[in-house]
Amino acid sequence: MSYKGKMLSVVLPIVLAFLLTGCSGKSQSSSLNEGSTGVQLSMSVESVSSDEMFTDRDKEVGYDESTAVVIQLADNDTAASDTENVTVTGNQITITGEGTYILQGELSEGQVIVDASDTDKVRLIFNSVNISCAASAAIYVKQADKVFITLAPDSNNVLANTEAFVNIDDNNIDSVIFSKDDLTLNGSGRLTVKSAYGHGIVSKDDLVITSGVYNITSQSHGLNGKDSVRIAGGDFTITSGKDCIHAENKDDTNSGFVYIYSGDFTLKSDGDGVSAAYSLQIDGANMIIEAGG
Repeated sequence: MSYKGKMLSVVLPIVLAFLLTGCSGKSQSSSLNEGSTGVQLSMSVESVSSDEMFTDRDKEVGYDESTAVVIQLADNDTAASDTENVTVTGNQITITGEGTYILQGELSEGQVIVDASDTDKVRLIFNSVNISCAASAAIYVKQADKVFITLAPDSNNVLANTEAFVNIDDNNIDSVIFSKDDLTLNGSGRLTVKSAYGHGIVSKDDLVITSGVYNITSQSHGLNGKDSVRIAGGDFTITSGKDCIHAENKDDTNSGFVYIYSGDFTLKSDGDGVSAAYSLQIDGANMIIEAGG
């Protein structure tokens, strides 16, 4: 089922509760303050299918440890890896080539950068990582064709920003995970994202999530995709100072859409629970939304 047209905030709490209950056979509820906008969208478009939105690789969570590169995170130039595609400078780890990289360990004040060619696909396996980067992104995808982040089974991963963001190059980095290119997250582990001064997870192309457990606290948007946010499943608890889920492309009015196939969502925002500049389609979801502060 697709939601088409502009929804007025004065009637939205009733409409949202009805539509979400009718989208799947699941028990669902919504909690919104009077006058708030739990879901916001514009434009009328044709509905899409999950087959169009997700590739097999988006959903792939298995990996071969024997062929993957292990990056042992550690402070003060002591992070270790045995490939020329990984360089370590202080607490900054840079990945420059295609492949699968298993990240494990802790950086108390550091950053992992993907700076590969625009044809390289890079996969990061989070195997209990803890990275804090005070004034920039803990994970920064500067260039790649596409990056996949897989949460390893039984892993508990934490990424955090603690201070106002400071530019380190020409890109306006403003989130704990910041990607200039397509970004997919999946897996059976857990990811906690804490953004004291910006967004939680941002892709400047498509942001895709197909599985995993996510707990995101952000001053601004929780999940932000410039071209789209696409969610096939997962468990999401998001508390945000703006929108919990946001898609908008100011340079292309035919982009900026949100598609949700399934998932469990507890969304609490000072802005909208879900905001799509172009279109929003929810095929099935359990959603509790408290929006508008």
